[in-house]
Amino acid sequence: MSKLRLIQAGVGGFGATWTNIVPASTDFEYAAIVDVNQKFLDEAGEKLSIPPSLRFNDLSTALNEVRADALLTVTPPAIHLDHARRAFDAGLHVMTEKPIADSISSAKEMVRLADAAKLQLVVSQNYRYRPAAALLRKLLEDQTIGQLGHGHIDFYIPADFTGSFRENMPHVLLVDMTIHHLDLLRYITGKNIERISAHTFRPAWSWYGHNPGLKMLLNMTDGVQFSYSGDWSARGRNTDWNGDWRIQCTDGSLHWIKNKVTIARSSRGFKDDTATEELAIPPIEFDGQKATLASFAAAIRSGVPAPTSGRDNLQSFGAVMAAVQSAESGRAVTLAELLA
Repeated sequence: MSKLRLIQAGVGGFGATWTNIVPASTDFEYAAIVDVNQKFLDEAGEKLSIPPSLRFNDLSTALNEVRADALLTVTPPAIHLDHARRAFDAGLHVMTEKPIADSISSAKEMVRLADAAKLQLVVSQNYRYRPAAALLRKLLEDQTIGQLGHGHIDFYIPADFTGSFRENMPHVLLVDMTIHHLDLLRYITGKNIERISAHTFRPAWSWYGHNPGLKMLLNMTDGVQFSYSGDWSARGRNTDWNGDWRIQCTDGSLHWIKNKVTIARSSRGFKDDTATEELAIPPIEFDGQKATLASFAAAIRSGVPAPTSGRDNLQSFGAVMAAVQSAESGRAVTLAELLA
């Protein structure tokens, strides 16, 4: 099977990580690379052995001058809608880095454009493709310890983005990071988030200009409840990037902490007679960015939307935007308000 030809827009910063992923893919080869920063463009071009004639400073020129099947845009969210429109007009499928866009209206417009063009739109929600996440999803599907009831996620990492745009980003943890955790939550539980109450705050010791602290209450389908607590200026013991998870079921609890998954079975009463078991985590074929790239290729070739399609991602991104509205208004916000 011949490889699909890919244009990558954005090859510096996080885009540079994709220049390690794409060359190893059995599905894609580079048709061209694009970046407004000439230094990043030249560095990536030399690394990938892409000639100067296939390095471009703007996407429109690349689309006009090279034949390609797909676009990967690793650019600021505010650019995603423009890149998607240009790519769809040129007949290319599109994958974006998370978040899908900078506003819910732009995200919905991207989905509309993909539908109208009958082309695939995929969001690289790479955290969803974790072996431990797949195991938790299977345990809940099989009701290994009974019916899902409620749960909690902690996320505490002292991330220092001094000098970057994140340093003064409003609701920085909520906007820039929790998209991963809310998408993971939807994947693991098989439920959508329906209503959110969120509060952001700035601890006294924080080095951020705005609010890196976050508390949320999440009402999900079928009455499932989750809570979330986090701080990107955390002190003391850290979680990892996946967060620390506790999931309550009728016959015990599931725990995902620092890449270990455990089951704690217990009965009623105050006596601590919990039987705890650490589970082996089965490997998955692809994880992280490799998985999102493979799912993008599968969607292009089959015509079946990827698990993290743009339309599916409206539920995850919509939850983040609902939380922003809640934090700013002081009231609970439903996703139906945003996605109607």
